[in-house]
Amino acid sequence: MNAGVAEIVSSLYGAWRLLRLDPAAMTYFNVTIGGFFRSFLAAVLSLPYFLLSLLWPASAVEGEMARSAEPVAALAGYALSWIVFPAVAAFLARLFELTRSYVGFIIAFNWANALVAQPLLALQLMVHGGLLSPEVFGMLQLPVVFFVLWYGWAVARIALGASPWLAGALIAIAKMIDVALFATLIRPVA
Repeated sequence: MNAGVAEIVSSLYGAWRLLRLDPAAMTYFNVTIGGFFRSFLAAVLSLPYFLLSLLWPASAVEGEMARSAEPVAALAGYALSWIVFPAVAAFLARLFELTRSYVGFIIAFNWANALVAQPLLALQLMVHGGLLSPEVFGMLQLPVVFFVLWYGWAVARIALGASPWLAGALIAIAKMIDVALFATLIRPVA
């Protein structure tokens, strides 16, 4: 197995271990500057879920028109969401004297996002394949949102060493950045 693939596999396993609240999970990440930049490959692993959600939302029920958007703006919003939060988190890490663990946090956060995207993609594909009704998918959305928020909080607690309140604030900021970017850049096509 080549080194790049081995790092991806190890990082996704580390993200899985974080999901299980294992403090030793950080040993599976390449916590270097090189590992930091390579962790943004997680955006590529998450892209299929984003594109499917954008182009063919599972929540479109009974003839409701699927929301379409300008693809370039949507991809710009997606790319920016992977860049803006790490910049804001760097400022907050410095403010709260957590710079020692900032690089590891962003690495773990990126890979955790890639890990979460895979079962979400599977759910989307199940809806489109007729294995799961859009109504059931709709009922699953709220618990999924709470799970994703909790998982982000757990990653911030373990990887960054943040207090419960700071971890919660970081994840709230991450989600507000996503909402602001997509509300600004993604507009339904008339």
